[in-house]
Amino acid sequence: MGSGVSEGETDLTQPSRSPPAVVVFDFDGTLVSRDSFLDFSLRYCARRPGRLLLLGALLPLALFLAVRSRTQAASVLLWAMTVGSSTRRFVLALRRYATSTLPSYANEVIFEELARHQREGSRVVIATGTVPLLVRGLLAARNLGRIAIVGSRFRGRWGGLIAETHCIGGVKVRELKRRFDIVEWSTVYTDSFADRSLLSRARDITLVSPSERTLHRTQRLIGPATALRVLSLP
Repeated sequence: MGSGVSEGETDLTQPSRSPPAVVVFDFDGTLVSRDSFLDFSLRYCARRPGRLLLLGALLPLALFLAVRSRTQAASVLLWAMTVGSSTRRFVLALRRYATSTLPSYANEVIFEELARHQREGSRVVIATGTVPLLVRGLLAARNLGRIAIVGSRFRGRWGGLIAETHCIGGVKVRELKRRFDIVEWSTVYTDSFADRSLLSRARDITLVSPSERTLHRTQRLIGPATALRVLSLP
């Protein structure tokens, strides 16, 4: 007997397979307990007094630029750290930090949440203001599989490195679209209201040890249909 479905027709009795839910994790303050690139930078410069002097000299300029553009401010400080030195050695230092130091700052509770979402079949993405190199190094140190990452990007300029993209705020949304064609997500994990562009589109939000100000601003931002959870880590 025939199936009852003519050629060219769609069998509506067969359930369509919907795409997996997208879960976005912040990194600094969420998956790890500190600003990873800042911590790396302090350690890197502490072993190089000359870099500290140059950073100190350029800090007023960076603070002035920060009023208009955090990317420009970050570029000044990054350039002071790297001008005249080997990019390869700088990258190797980043990798050493990611695999030897950063694992001790991992928030185990949040990594368990990440693993749970993976088991449930969700598409997990990390959207961060730090460089993806640090994230990948930590994931490798924890023997985790490949996870999609959007983060800040560097490029060479004037004998050093500057920030090409500072992946914070709305830039995260733009990079998710550019890199992975992601324009919708169901769940966000973050510690900061700087991620309000992500928070405003989520159905489920987990704030990780947020400040009172971040909590109150998030509560004002979201609607009644959005679930909000607070995880306070030690």
